[in-house]
This record gives sequence, structure tokens and C-alpha cells, in this order.
Amino acid sequence: TFLRPDFTSLDVLSFAGSGIPAGINIPNYDDVRQNVGFKNVSLGNVLAAPESSDRITFLGDNDQEIFRAVQAEAFELQVGGHELLGHGSGKLFCEDGDGKFNFDREQTMNPLTGKPPQSWYRPGETYDSVFLDIGSSLEECRAECVGLLLSANTDVLRVFGHENEKAEDVMYVNWLLMCRAGLVALEFYSPEQTKWRQAHMQARYGILTTLLRAGQGLVALEGEGETLSVRLDRTKIRSVGVPAIRDFLLKIQVYKST
Repeated sequence: TFLRPDFTSLDVLSFAGSGIPAGINIPNYDDVRQNVGFKNVSLGNVLAAPESSDRITFLGDNDQEIFRAVQAEAFELQVGGHELLGHGSGKLFCEDGDGKFNFDREQTMNPLTGKPPQSWYRPGETYDSVFLDIGSSLEECRAECVGLLLSANTDVLRVFGHENEKAEDVMYVNWLLMCRAGLVALEFYSPEQTKWRQAHMQARYGILTTLLRAGQGLVALEGEGETLSVRLDRTKIRSVGVPAIRDFLLKIQVYKST
């Protein structure tokens, strides 16, 4: 059963932390989200905050103008899908202390195997206790994938006020934003400790590698050093990018649910 999300947009006067999020889905307890509900908060003035007028790193000359023109709208679209339907969806298959299940063990099928689930959360287990350190990154990756897929849907674009050529530009820049974010994310990887220091960044890097592996000229890295840039073929987003992210998301969701 889908629980309709509660959505609020706020302007932030002050935020104490190492970084300012653009949106928040609360609470961070899957059992509460699943059985009671949740709230989504969009930090409106963070979304609308202007970027520096300097050249945007990791983008080619042809993408500089369009990126600046619709970046805020593309980011708003991504945050909406990420928070509302990304973090706001995804059932955990559980067994309670009385041996009862919150899913039909005979009728429910694992889409990766075509067979009933062979694993689920045992009494006392939670998502965090099972996935440990990788849990936050996996969840952020799942939500980012949902946002990307929804941004390629014309009905979703229309809900956010984007139609026709403008809608296509917003979708393109949203996917380009994610590809660039995957490169920027490397700043948060520690070679000395061989670990990531930020969940969102590991998630975005994982998405970039997924799009690169999809091949067919969808995404390419060009140049090196200060001239390094990411190129995205907008004509292949729906034909190559969407299937690649859809399959990636399916695997993540099955792993999380079971």
C-alpha cells in the first residue's frame, strides 16, 4: 500500500552541519515510514541558490549555457523524485516475533529469479543492522535512481510545469547533473582508507559508473586533468540510460526489500 507523502517547502535561515541538504525525508526509520508514514521537506531557497559565475567544471563548452539556464529547475525535479518517491517507497519484507510475515511468501515473486523470496528480515533485524556501513549509500543510490527515472517521464515533467522542448532540456540537464556529480564525488573518496566519506557521493559515483558501463555512446569522459569533462548523448537517455538505471534500481530494491 502506498502512503501518500506529506510535502512541505521551507526557506532556511540557518542550518548547522557539514553541508546543507536540498531536501529531507523523515524519519530515518524504515519501519515507521512503512507502517505509519513520513514527511518530506524541500529546502526551497537551497534549491534556488545561484551557482558561481565561474566556468562549470567537468562540462564541455556546448553544455555551459544550457546547464546554467535550467540547472535549478532540473535539481528541483530530481530532489522531488528523490525525496517523495525515492526515500518514500520500498517495502521491507519482514518476519515478526510471532512468525508472521508482512508479505505473501507463496505469491510474492523475486523479479530477479522468478521465484519466491528466499530471504527476508528476521525478528530484530533492521535495514541498518543488515547493511551496516553500506546502507546509507545504497539507500541514497536507490533514491537518486528513482529521481532520474521519473525525470524522463513526460507526466512527471508536466507536474513540475515542464512541457515540450523545455521539458526535454530539463530532463537532459538533470541527467547531466548526475553524471557531473559522479565525477565531483571523487573528492569524497579516501584512497588512504579505501572508503567513501559521504553516502550521497558514493551513490552518485555508482550511478556514473553504471551509465558508463551501459555503453553505446551514452556517456563518455573526455580530456584529462583540468580539461576533463563528461559528455552525455541526450538522444540516448531514454533508449540506453533509462533501461540501465531501471535494471540497476531493480537490483538495489530487491536487495533492500529482502
